Amino acid sequence: MRGVAIDGTQATILWVEDERDLREILSNELEDAGYVVVQAVNGQDALDRLEDCRPDLILCDIAMPVMDGYALLRVIRESMTDLADVPFVFLSAQDGSDQIAQGKYAGADDYLVKPVNFDLMLATIAARLRQVRRMRNKLAGDEGWRAASAGAGRQLESQSFHCLVRMFNLITAGVVLLDRESRIQFANISAQRLMFDCADSVSQGVFSAEKIPGFEGLFSVIQVAIDAALNGREYTEFLSFPRLNGQRDLLVTVCALEGVDSKEDTCVAALFISAGGNNEPVPVRALDALFKLTPTEARIAWAFAQGLRPDQIAETFDISLTTVAFHKRNIFQKTNTNRQADLIALLLTLPVSVAQE
Repeated sequence: MRGVAIDGTQATILWVEDERDLREILSNELEDAGYVVVQAVNGQDALDRLEDCRPDLILCDIAMPVMDGYALLRVIRESMTDLADVPFVFLSAQDGSDQIAQGKYAGADDYLVKPVNFDLMLATIAARLRQVRRMRNKLAGDEGWRAASAGAGRQLESQSFHCLVRMFNLITAGVVLLDRESRIQFANISAQRLMFDCADSVSQGVFSAEKIPGFEGLFSVIQVAIDAALNGREYTEFLSFPRLNGQRDLLVTVCALEGVDSKEDTCVAALFISAGGNNEPVPVRALDALFKLTPTEARIAWAFAQGLRPDQIAETFDISLTTVAFHKRNIFQKTNTNRQADLIALLLTLPVSVAQE
């Protein structure tokens, strides 16, 4: 249904375009389709508009003065976590396959080309809004992150809990905590946004045992992790899943958690989700400042976090297994971790401000 937002109200589109005539023409088309349109003439103007409104979707040109579309997308994705679930669609005259791929790798949810096909534009916007709405309904219907977070909030009505949630929402990787029934007890904003990219397949793979093509392994791996946690065993597994529109695969690390008690809603497994395009190594300088890792230790630590085995690391860096084991002991000691799952959690969940130094 055109013009409808995620919550059933009239949807608001932030339309960013420096060419006045095109901006006015598309605004009229969007308004005729039932949308509320907020216009901006460039990326900086769009950021100013975002101070007073929260759109349901952002439609944006790329080549603009002052701040182009790429810069606007980067600011929104990196620092405006409250907009993580807002679809971002490029509309550009740059219609080459390389430009389209670059736009999607940059984090755009879709890419339309000029001259504008109005029917395709409206269909794309409606589809993106439906996708977010389906995902939220699915999560709510399966006792997803909303209900789980609300339940956790009722149990932990304290400032410390809300501070913890805000901290998780600053993390570059998606973090999902599951109970013994595979129900989500918490999912940060990054996880919500990344899972939208695979809707509905990943959500079904997480929440049910249905055999979704390409996602069969996720449910079974989660079950193994839960069983390991309930029996006091360590377990870590690495998976990758395709995303929509040719974007790089999602990388998913599934870990069993320690210290499980008898409560049904206790978190027993964790998923760390990152996009291949954003899963860049933490800078050596940051690991030196935080943990006093040497450059070699930093590279080996990141290799472990990517799921490489000691023999693969030895081959990659042309060193012996004994040397790998030596560095591994030093890394665990300096980072105060004692197993690979802990190291992964540490490196993949460093805050945005650290990971982008």
